[in-house]
Parts: sequence; C-alpha cells; structure tokens
Amino acid sequence: MLLADWSRTDTTADTAWVSLDPDDNDPRRLWSSVVASVVASTQVPSTSRLHQPWVWRADAQPEFLAELVDALEALPRPIRLVLDDVHELTDSQALHGVQILTRARCPGVQLVLSSRADPPLALPRLRLAGRLREVRASHLRFSRAETEALLERSGLQLTSAGVDLLHQQTGGWAAGLRLAVSGAAASPDPDGFLDRFSGDERSVADYLVGEVLSGFPDDVQEFLRLISISEPIPTGLAAALTGRQDAGRLLDRIEHDSALLSSGGPHRDSYRIQQLLQTYLRADLRRQGVEQAAELHRAAARWWAGRPEPVQALEHATQGQDLDLLTDLLHRFAVPLIVAGNHGPLRRALSIAGAQTIGSDPWLALTSALTHLEAGELVTAREDLRRARRSWPAHDQAGLAVLRAVTEQFSAAADTPIGSAPAGDPVVASVVKEIRELPVEPELEALAHMSRGTARLGQDDLGGARAEFETALHISRDQGFDYLTMQNLALLAVVAGSGGDTRTMRAMSDEVRAAAAEHGWTDTSWAGAATAMLAYSALMRTETVAAERLATEGLGLSATASSPQLWCMLRSIHGAAVFDRGGRAAGLTELQQTRTEFGDRPADPQQVAALAVLEFRAALLLGHSTAARTVRGWLADRTGANAELLVMQAWTDAAGGRHEHARAVLRPVLDEEVRPVLAHTPVDAWLLEAALAIAHGDRPAARRALQSSLGIAEPLEALRPFLHTGPGVRELLVHHLGTSGASDGFAERALTAGRVMRCNDRRCSANGSSPSSDCSRRCCHWTRSPTTSRSR
Repeated sequence: MLLADWSRTDTTADTAWVSLDPDDNDPRRLWSSVVASVVASTQVPSTSRLHQPWVWRADAQPEFLAELVDALEALPRPIRLVLDDVHELTDSQALHGVQILTRARCPGVQLVLSSRADPPLALPRLRLAGRLREVRASHLRFSRAETEALLERSGLQLTSAGVDLLHQQTGGWAAGLRLAVSGAAASPDPDGFLDRFSGDERSVADYLVGEVLSGFPDDVQEFLRLISISEPIPTGLAAALTGRQDAGRLLDRIEHDSALLSSGGPHRDSYRIQQLLQTYLRADLRRQGVEQAAELHRAAARWWAGRPEPVQALEHATQGQDLDLLTDLLHRFAVPLIVAGNHGPLRRALSIAGAQTIGSDPWLALTSALTHLEAGELVTAREDLRRARRSWPAHDQAGLAVLRAVTEQFSAAADTPIGSAPAGDPVVASVVKEIRELPVEPELEALAHMSRGTARLGQDDLGGARAEFETALHISRDQGFDYLTMQNLALLAVVAGSGGDTRTMRAMSDEVRAAAAEHGWTDTSWAGAATAMLAYSALMRTETVAAERLATEGLGLSATASSPQLWCMLRSIHGAAVFDRGGRAAGLTELQQTRTEFGDRPADPQQVAALAVLEFRAALLLGHSTAARTVRGWLADRTGANAELLVMQAWTDAAGGRHEHARAVLRPVLDEEVRPVLAHTPVDAWLLEAALAIAHGDRPAARRALQSSLGIAEPLEALRPFLHTGPGVRELLVHHLGTSGASDGFAERALTAGRVMRCNDRRCSANGSSPSSDCSRRCCHWTRSPTTSRSR
C-alpha cells in the first residue's frame, strides 16, 4: 500500500505496475504482462514498437530485452516499472531476464522491485555502483509515536502503557498493527482485546501462515518453530535445539531476507523473533505435543547453565518438567541470583519446585526465605526458616552455614530498621559463630562478611562492622553482585550515621538510591532506609523542603507500608518538617499520631529517641506540657536512662523557670557521664546550658557552652538545634562570628536557620494560628538578653 501510494503521488514519471504470481515464472507470460502494463498505464505513441507483437524466445532473451529497453527509453515521458512480489519468481530464465533489466542503463526507466525477501539478483554490484536504493522492513516499522498516532486516527484511546504494550507486541510491524486495530475496533472490549492480542489470535495466525510462513520451505518453518522457545536465540543454542550446523548462516539469511528476526549482541550473533510470530510459533509447537516443547526447554536450560546464564537457565528449567534438573540448577544459581537482584526468576523457580521439595531441602528453604524477606513477606519467610531448621543436616557445610546466618539475621532484623539486628538474639549469635571458615564461592564469601558486619553492628562495634561491610562491598562490586552492593552501601550508611559521619552517610545513601533507580529496586526496604536517612539528614540541616519531599517519597513505597519501623521514621520526619515550615499544630499532631499508631512495636533505640525528641520539642514549644510529659514517659519506658531523658527534663525545668535545677540535671550530660543515644543530643544540651548561663548572667560560661555546641554540631551538620534558640543565644552567635575561625561559616548558617524559622512563625501567625502559647513564650523569655533576664 505504501509503494502504491508513493507511485500515485509522485508524478515525475508514469507508473506501470505488474503484480507477479507463480504463473509469471513462464517468461512469455512475464514479459507480455510487462508490455501490456506499460501500454495501459501511459500514453504510448502509435508509432511505438510497444504496440507491435512481442515474441519471447529462450535463445534470444538478451536481444529481446535490449529491444524492450529501447522501446521504453523512446517514450515521451519517463516510465516507472514496478514489479511487485518478485519473490514469486523462481524460474531461472525469468530471474535472468530481470537481472538483465537491472543492468540496463536507461535514464528514462526507473525499475522498482518489491519482494518479501532479497531476490537472487546481483544487488551487491548495483549497491557498490550507487545505483541501488533500498527500503527495508526495518525502515517501514512504525515508531512508538507513529503507533500512537495510528491508534488515535482509528478512534482508539489507549493509556501510555497500552500504547507501549501494543508497540512491543507488534514491533511496529504495519500488518500486525493493522490486525490489532481492526480487531480492537470490532471488539466490545477493545482494551481487553489488545491485552490478549498475540500471534495465536485467529486473524493474526491466518495472516502469519498464509502470508509470512508460507514463503519459507518446510525445514525453515520447522527451524523457526524449534528455536521459538528461547528469547534471545544465540546461534549456538539454535544449533543445539535444531541439530543444524548451519544454524548461524540460516539465522543470518532469515534476518537479511525478512523482518522476522533481528540480531543483537556484541558480535551480532544473538537473534530475536518478531513477537507476534514468536507467540504463534510457540503455540503451534505446543499443539504438536507438550513433551517436545518440554524436551527443548530442558536442552535450553542445560545450554544456558553452561554459559553460565542463571536467569535463562532457570526460566527454561521451570518449563522443562524435570524436578531433578530444576533442583540442581537452584542449588547452583539461587545465591548468585539473590546477590545480583534477580529475585523474580528465582521466586518462579522455587514456586515450581513446590513446598514439599523446599521443605526437605535446607538450601532451598533458606533461599526461599531470603526472597520472601526481600519482598516483605515475613510470615512466609519465617515458615521457610523453620523448615530449614527442621531439615538441617548433621554436619554443617560452610556455604550452608553462611546462608543460614544471613537469613536468621535478616529475619530477626525485620522488626527493626536496617542494620539493627538484636545482638542478644541467642539463635542469631549461635549461627553467626558457626561461620568458622569463609566459603570459596565469592557470593557466599561476600555474604559471610556482611553477616559478620551485621553482628558487629549489633554489638556497637562500628569499626569492625565498617571493615566487614567494606570487604563485602569490594567483593560485590568486583563480581557484579549489584543487589548485594546496594545492601552493603546501605549498611555502611547506617554505620556512618551511627558514628556521626553524616557526610559519608549521605554519600552512601545517595549511592543506594542511584543503584535502586538504575536497576528498578526503588521499592525495597534498602532504598526506603536510604531515603529515610537522607530525609533525617536534611531535617537536621534545616533543609525542610527537601526533608518533607523525601519523607513523602519514602512513605509512598509499598516497602514502607510493610515495615512499621520505616513508616514510623519517615512519618515522624514528615511531621517535624511540617512543624519547622510553620505548620506547628499540624506537625505536632502528625508526630503524636505517628507515635500512637506505632504503639509498642520493637524498634531501635536511636529511632525511638529521634521520634521522642522531635515530638517532645514540638509539644514544649507549643506549651503542651502534658503532651511533653507523655512522650518523655514513653521514651523512658522504651529505652531506660539516657542523656535524651535528662535533656528533656532540663528543657521542662527551664520552661518552668527552674534554671538552677535545669543546669544540675544537664551536668551529667555535659560531663559525658551519661551516654546519648543520638549524636546531636550534646548539641541540644550545650545550647540549653548557654541559654541558662545567659539567664544567670554568666556570659563567659555561655560563650564556652556555645563554642562547645558549635564544635559538636559542625561535623554533624546539626543545624536544627539552633532553630529554637532565643535572642540571647542568637546575640552570642553574632558576637561569636569572626572569633572562631573555621566554625564561622557554620555559625552563620545557624543564624540563618533561626531567621528562616522566625519567618515561618510570622507567616503562621499571619494565617491566624499561634506558633506558641504562654508557656512557649516563657521558654523564650529566659533566653533573651542578660539584662532582661536579670530584671526578672
């Protein structure tokens, strides 16, 4: 149709069209049709030789064609001679005549050949001489935009995903698109029709058989049917499946002669079948008997396993109806697939293996548990873990011990944030001790180091944990274990954050998110944890817009919905960011609701303390002393004695005017007699000490306290504690500038953060909501200038 449209619209020459069929293999009929078409399509002068009888003889074909060319050249207008369906010509005499015609050099004659495959003519010579213009099937494929335009013109409104699916199914093949559009238009459920559209749909199958496959010999059709089980199809696999040593040459020829195959790979030796044709061929293969298809899949599984290509091997093994083969491949490839992040194929293979097989095989039970843990399916994962324990062998194997240690740790840590597996869990401790030697397999060696690092992190051995995680990271990167790389980056971010190295924590978290985005792992607990760390870091740096955005992004993940601890952390960050941006009442309400909904679920002390401090400070600033006491009691019940509880008590005493008692309560924190849970708690303590010293008129002590707070806060990038300082401390900060050297920049940032907070307060007041009550105003009063404070 495209060729006919072009011939009709291009008026630079008259067009003579000859539609060829098998009868044209008789040269007499062929050339009579050509002459008749020329005479019928253009105004041929009455004196032209074309009007006279033409008699073709086999022994005079060159002379016959030379005379025909002269007659065409003598026409008053250029002539375009179209020979359509040249693939129908198989007779050597007929083809030789066309060959002679292609060699003729006559400016007034344009020869157009249309064929489903390259005709056996000397086309390379014409191409080399620059006398050949080719429009191949690849040039005729519809682009994605053209597919969408075709659908719109046909009155079909599909979603973007629907257009993508149809374009992928048809490969932009015009005939396939035409069949899809016409079928959808005639269907009462167009969307459903297109979802089900495949090469086995009746109209498509009829077209493929009648118009595409019929042009190939029977042995080539069988070849295509056998190789259709695999995608892609390397030449070596094609040879293994078909027994043809010429498989590579045949694949190349089919690609060259048609649009049914496309090659790829670094050496162009791997092929893909057009999707509609592939679905038809697979269905046709099944109709010939399921055992033949299963045998081909088993052969393909073994071939891919020998490369090794685990994903392809398992995909074929699941369709090979051979449980022994599937189990063997799972033992070989399950752990490499886990650390590489290819969990989908592994889950499908384990599902085919079945619960009975998994329950009697600790290796399969542990790999199944790990895949369920990564998917947030905790109940199923722990059932698999119990199966592994019940079927445990009498004598441990190094690899099996590592796999169990990692699974036990991840299972125990599922109720807490990433990297905070309870060190006191006796089962976890015992299985980690069982790792007496490192396995030789790199994937298991990397897992062993990660397991040891997790154990050390649970014991607060940050240096030891970092060393183990870095070793695991090095192995993972070297071996291409992308998922394990992401996991160790997240764990290293936890180590850095626990040690107060916020810059490294951010850098590692950014790497986690980049890896997750690259590989499609954004909806995992690891990416969610990295987002939470970045959100909390942004909150502490007073980048409240970024903190709120990141928290919102994290809360939208399904991985967050399946992890109460991650949800609690992100929502509390979101509430605090709302509070800092001026939504005081809304922010506090969100913080309170988060704690209430989280309830008594297990959580890491750092998470509990962070949530409690955020809510306590907000409640006290708004004058809700009862709410502040409630959250302090909640923290005490969850963690026991710590520096955060003492700072909370000191804040409460200061707000109530009990300044001396507040300073006494703070003293163990300042003297480092009580260990803080949060790295930035000493910043809060020293800032409060500075304010209390100002109120007491002890300006030198206030300066020392401020200097201490800045010294601790700067490497932590902890600006948020400076948001709520009173005018006395702010005045001290102004005087501090220019006297502290390296910390001047940080002090200026602290002042800026305070100004932004006060602007937010004014906007909040202008909108009719009070940013502080009488109690919070009293909190500010005793932090004003020394003169004002003394006058009280």
